[in-house]
Amino acid sequence: MALAPLIHPKVNARPTLDTAIWFLQLRWVAVAGQLLTMSVVVWALGITLPVVELLTLVGVTAATNTAYWLWLRHLRRGGLSGNDRLPGEHVVSGLMLSDIAVLTGMLYLSAGIANPFALFYFVNIAVAGAIVTPAWAWAVWLATVAGVTLLQVRAMPIDLLSSASLEATATDSQSIWTVPKLGFLVSFAACSGIITYFIAMLTGELRQRERDLQDAEDARIRNRQLEGLATLAAGAAHELASPLSTIAVVAKELSRALDKHQAPASTKQDVVLIRSELDQCRQILDRMTSAAGEAAGEGLRSISIGDLISESLLGLRQPERVKVTCPPQIRDVSGMLPVQAIAQALRNLLQNALDASADQTQPERQQVDLLADADDGHWQLQVVDAGHGMTAEVLERIVEPFFTTKEPGRGMGLGLYLTQNVIRRLDGELHFESQAGRGTTASVTLPINRP
Repeated sequence: MALAPLIHPKVNARPTLDTAIWFLQLRWVAVAGQLLTMSVVVWALGITLPVVELLTLVGVTAATNTAYWLWLRHLRRGGLSGNDRLPGEHVVSGLMLSDIAVLTGMLYLSAGIANPFALFYFVNIAVAGAIVTPAWAWAVWLATVAGVTLLQVRAMPIDLLSSASLEATATDSQSIWTVPKLGFLVSFAACSGIITYFIAMLTGELRQRERDLQDAEDARIRNRQLEGLATLAAGAAHELASPLSTIAVVAKELSRALDKHQAPASTKQDVVLIRSELDQCRQILDRMTSAAGEAAGEGLRSISIGDLISESLLGLRQPERVKVTCPPQIRDVSGMLPVQAIAQALRNLLQNALDASADQTQPERQQVDLLADADDGHWQLQVVDAGHGMTAEVLERIVEPFFTTKEPGRGMGLGLYLTQNVIRRLDGELHFESQAGRGTTASVTLPINRP
């Protein structure tokens, strides 16, 4: 007949609206449990109880819960939502004190401490200690101690639970399962089950919070790394722009002078090579600046998966080597994405696949497959190369910044790192599957209904 307010635990000073609603529902369950217990004791077991007084106490719980429900409905109409904190914790704490008072009154009318349901005091203490401030939790504890003290001094006895009856039952070998024993078993099972469930939920909440904190810390570290890369790219572009421009002008004038003086072909080729390398330096700086800086602040706009694939193919070296497989029924499926950022991320994957698949001795191995699909609000994109694959050690480090397996001068090891960060910022996923000698598959999953 005890109140057992099991609520979804939240480790904070004030309960949220979701917690308060859960508390409301469990108090209604407690009212139903009290009525059911009284019915079984009075009508099934034939034990005489002061039914009117007990029903009055149950009515107190029902009345306070009704007022509590009206208050919560008022808060919801006022704009309070699920994870918002309640304006104050005094209402929930006051209801907990009320539950202690009701439990004490019901035990007073039904044998006091001799009643097996006195164990439910521990449930109220455990719940209060987990969801309200220490001051209110200690107040609940003091109310519990006061209630137990009162029951030790005075309580209305029940013959079946009196000391003489219990001693007679203990000496009666024919009565293995008596009403006191059954009552204690039911009370212990219910009380321990509720506490176990509550602690398990609380532990799960703490573990989830630790995971969230770790994810937030990882995201903070990644953001700082991206900020560092953006600063590095901007500084490099600023410092190198002037000397590179000077070299470009000199190389152009030198080329004109060589044309006038009939210079050897090898010398002219050297000048052409210098200008080509200058263009490559400019492209590298442009990619560093856009990938590490500008794309991070890009807004979202609607684009179809077909247009995104076309955008990703722009700027690739040898895009004709990419074979696109996209079912016609999904080519027009649109999503809200930062187009330039995600196109650059896919372009990095495609260019890496093209570089890995370049095999002059086996032209059939030079093709790269881009496979597209869509379902359940997500796009799935796979980039499959025909390279020599990666070992497990390389696969573990493939997205680390400045890690590359290319020859010196062909890459800085930032492409896949930046690609992964862009996809993670969109709540997407990037996975690599590879075996040495069998090529590599990069799988991208993107949510397209992201607000």
